[in-house]
Amino acid sequence: MHEYYRRSRKKLRRRMDAYLRQVLSEVEALFQKPYNRAFEEIWERYEAELLEVLPYIGGDRVSGTRNLTGCAFFIAFGLVGRQYGLSTHDWGRLCTTLYQRYFDRIPGGLRSLAGRLMREHPALIARALRRKDEKNAANAAKYPGSFVTRTMEGTAEYPVIYHTLTCPVYEFCRARGYMEYLPYLCSLDYVMFAALGVALHREKTCAAGDGLCDFKMKRDGPIPTVWPPHILDESDPLK
Repeated sequence: MHEYYRRSRKKLRRRMDAYLRQVLSEVEALFQKPYNRAFEEIWERYEAELLEVLPYIGGDRVSGTRNLTGCAFFIAFGLVGRQYGLSTHDWGRLCTTLYQRYFDRIPGGLRSLAGRLMREHPALIARALRRKDEKNAANAAKYPGSFVTRTMEGTAEYPVIYHTLTCPVYEFCRARGYMEYLPYLCSLDYVMFAALGVALHREKTCAAGDGLCDFKMKRDGPIPTVWPPHILDESDPLK
């Protein structure tokens, strides 16, 4: 286990708990035991099987670290839930539900402000994303395999477009045999953007073997549904 994760275990434990408590009643019904006991099972699996081998991509100073450790939370939940009869598809539905409830806790004013900035000031968003591209590139030079992103030129229909060219979540799932979970993890992006009131459209994902994940913010478009996962439906027009 990397020393950063060893030092951060208490913080990571609190974050996992903050997520899983969003589906406390569902977890208790599935595990047929109090939430705290179920949580201990999931945390122990996370610590022993995932955190022990999770790649280090820069720690707290890198925003992508939370993405990586958070996705690992959900995978641990799926691995333990399988022992109690939880299918991958039903796990994906539960993760979608908990993520929705998690974002519902954010004050509506803050969520609407973020969404308004994306819709009404896409140039500002694109500039911020390009600065993030530079930071990600510098970080990836130091820690190979970290997130690498590229902000693209927007269009009238999609004023904000960016690509994730290297995704450590994808690489971790591929290397460790967790690929069945990846499409559902990718689909959680729709939950986040829907919470902000932004219409996300995607045509490519690493999970589908496309070599990159694209993020296209559609101007004045309807907010896509968050379930079932668009990535699993080849006929879905949002892909």
